[in-house]
Amino acid sequence: MATRPKVKVLTNTSIDVLNVIRNNASQNYKDYVPKATPDAESIRAIGSIIMDYPALQNEFLSALVNRIGRVLITSKMYSNPWERFKKGFLEYGETIEEIFVNIAKPFQFDPDVAESEVFKREIPDVRSAFHIMNYQKFYKSTVSNDQLRQAFLSVDGITDLIAKIVDAMYTGANYDEFITMKYLLARHILDGRMNVVTIPTVQASNAKQIVTAIKGISNTFTFLKTKYNVAGVATKSDKNEQYLIVNADFDATMDVEVLASAFNMNKAEFVGHKVLVDSFGDLDIARLNELFKDDPNYIEIGEDDLTALNAIPAILVDENWFMIFDNFQSFTENYNGQGLYWNYFYHVWKTFSVSPFANNALFVSGTPTVTSVTVSPKTAKASANGIVQLSAVVQTVDFAPKGVTWAVTSGDATVSDSGLVKLGESATGKVEVTATSVYDNTKSDTCAITVA
Repeated sequence: MATRPKVKVLTNTSIDVLNVIRNNASQNYKDYVPKATPDAESIRAIGSIIMDYPALQNEFLSALVNRIGRVLITSKMYSNPWERFKKGFLEYGETIEEIFVNIAKPFQFDPDVAESEVFKREIPDVRSAFHIMNYQKFYKSTVSNDQLRQAFLSVDGITDLIAKIVDAMYTGANYDEFITMKYLLARHILDGRMNVVTIPTVQASNAKQIVTAIKGISNTFTFLKTKYNVAGVATKSDKNEQYLIVNADFDATMDVEVLASAFNMNKAEFVGHKVLVDSFGDLDIARLNELFKDDPNYIEIGEDDLTALNAIPAILVDENWFMIFDNFQSFTENYNGQGLYWNYFYHVWKTFSVSPFANNALFVSGTPTVTSVTVSPKTAKASANGIVQLSAVVQTVDFAPKGVTWAVTSGDATVSDSGLVKLGESATGKVEVTATSVYDNTKSDTCAITVA
């Protein structure tokens, strides 16, 4: 079970930090290092003692980073603008299994039938999705012997040293987490895995129309529906479970109180359910390319797609749509005696995923359209009882869903939801398999398989 760490904000002065380290240090450290007092001379005296004794240096820096730095990192870990979507820290394991039990089927009451079916089993419709740790990064910061010595020359020197050690690391980690979440959302939009809702072009003059459209979807979310989640299960999202992600321009145009009315909330309540983004297409591609250069599943987003993403005003999601977990965090250090410096390493392992069972709605000003469905390969050969893997590319406008349904339109064969065709033992001649757009059933394409 994921847990959210208790956030502690570091507000201590250098004097407080020195005394906290001393209070929790070894007896040897306490014997040599006196208690700090609120004056610069006390700090300088403690610095002279520590710098003259390498063992004290190591213990001081280790405590500084592992005790004080960890508190600072944890406090900043949840300063991500989208931190509310994070589920927490997983103490054990790498994989999260998300289980959803679909609603039960109804049966007609009949005492005559009951006698024969009293012990008959009815297997519940249980769906599961696995979210696997897929992000392992580390960040590095170096502190020299001279920097440590300088830290004891002023009242703020120790806290400045902490900032030097961790600022760049936690800032980098937080920024990368944020842009990865944005990329995850953008990828699902471009892959047609969101439910698209058309609204008028965003202007101050038609704000009422837009809010009405959003309110309609928000209200619909509160009823059991299969339409608004990828898995197609019957689920709902209460008002307090809904979050509206809005770009900066949309937020500037729409009145907050008017939007709050769509969620049956006052302004203060709604602010907690409004998540701001600069733009859905404002992605740091260079940083993402560096971050995921060794990831075979990463697909760079091109300029045309970024422009299309920039036009999206808002997205409505269930609080459980994002499945973001912290799996592991660790500070390690290494002293280079030749160079007289310490290297600090901050490791972060995470899980970035989305739930197929959670509701979502993507608001666009255009008209979502499926322009074509193309099956690959168009022709194939296989023997009876053989298998053929097919795929379908769906071209769309305005982010229309790209899902397809597969069906055997002629011949002895079966086909899975993923396009895997298995020919029957008695298959002869030709087998035709068709992929049809789930969004527009007038768009389809067929593969002809010759049975060898």
